[in-house]
Amino acid sequence: MRSRILLVLLLLPAFASAHPIQGVGDFYSGMLHPILSLEQLLPIVALGLLAGQQGRESAVRVLALFPAGLIAGACAGLFWPTPSFLVPVNAASIALLGVLVAGAWRLPKFALLALAPLLGLLYGLPDGAEVGGAVEAYRFIPGVALAGFLIVAYGAGLVRGLKAPWTRIGVRVAGSWVAAIGVMVLGLK
Repeated sequence: MRSRILLVLLLLPAFASAHPIQGVGDFYSGMLHPILSLEQLLPIVALGLLAGQQGRESAVRVLALFPAGLIAGACAGLFWPTPSFLVPVNAASIALLGVLVAGAWRLPKFALLALAPLLGLLYGLPDGAEVGGAVEAYRFIPGVALAGFLIVAYGAGLVRGLKAPWTRIGVRVAGSWVAAIGVMVLGLK
């Protein structure tokens, strides 16, 4: 029972912190930010899995477009406040990406290539809005973009390397879990 209470307390958004971590530079704080935020990590992982399901050419293009969207969104977030609709939209994107991975749907190339930078913008905006004080944006934002690139690259590479049919089913199951978490997060917003 105690472990469940602890788990719930650790998952509460009030305990998340995107501010600099003592002893870690701004670049590394930027790299850690998407990894330490479950609401940001899940859709990036799901985007990587989805890109891997689409084929090599699409996956490579997503690898270029998603970090570019993160950078653009974070730079925009430096100057404009985060819109109030962004939190439920980002939660809905978790569910949408999970459903796409679970269904293993082949998206038209233009859809995936539009989705990647759009998601980068949506997830970059709050990152840029949190930069301030002692955090230097020119170091933090590239860290966020590099982490986004690496997460998508590892997700796509994982899927592209799977050969046995049952492993592809495992990816689809993971997508269904992401979709379920997205629906739960959306319900809490």
